[in-house]
Amino acid sequence: MPSVFGKIRRTLLKENRFSKYLLYIIGEVVLVVIGILIALQINNWSETRKRSAEEQRLLVALVEDFEQNKIRIEEAISRERDMIEMSRSLIAAMQSNQKVVNKDSVRFWVASGAKSWWKAQFVTGTYDAMVSSGKIDILESDDLKRILSQFAADINSGFEDHDESMSYLVEMNRISADVAPALLHDIQREKLGVLLSYEELDEPVEKLITNNVYLGLLISKTWLETLRVEYQEKLLTYIDEILTICKAQQNK
Repeated sequence: MPSVFGKIRRTLLKENRFSKYLLYIIGEVVLVVIGILIALQINNWSETRKRSAEEQRLLVALVEDFEQNKIRIEEAISRERDMIEMSRSLIAAMQSNQKVVNKDSVRFWVASGAKSWWKAQFVTGTYDAMVSSGKIDILESDDLKRILSQFAADINSGFEDHDESMSYLVEMNRISADVAPALLHDIQREKLGVLLSYEELDEPVEKLITNNVYLGLLISKTWLETLRVEYQEKLLTYIDEILTICKAQQNK
């Protein structure tokens, strides 16, 4: 093809047809430019397809991660609410003026409330990999990127109450160590081979429910658990928003 164009150029020059030669040159340049533009367009289209395919892959992975996160945090919130309810029942019993308190109920409230502690472990592998590799910019939705960033920031720095709540639990366990055998469930005592008489079961419970230091720690821990539930409900809102946006972007 170049040799054909060359022959045409030489023929036009020999015949001294400069104006036609000039038009020919311009036409040839235009064809070259058009060819370059078409090549660039094809390349851009190919890159766009690759970027779109990668975004869809990331969206699928994000949905998998955050559906798992939703299950985990809903379970943690449910268990923490039960724990708070049991703790409040124990607080009420310890603050009451009743001389007779059901010892089995106290054991249940201690085991299911005072001694309980829950925390959701989140799946963040896809998001962490996106950030470290720079692929976060592949996501087209600015809202999705913003909420993902906020979620990550909150789970990394927003659980200050976790450690404080755990410290209360550790101290409560230390204070109640001498009555711990009496606070076990029947099945637990049987499996551990702990044998206690009725007096040995009841006296430690009476001792515990009159311990004001234990009561103070329990109140503080229960308040922190209430704050933790509110905080995790906020995270659940983030998770729902992330899933909604991801699924909408998948269906585009």
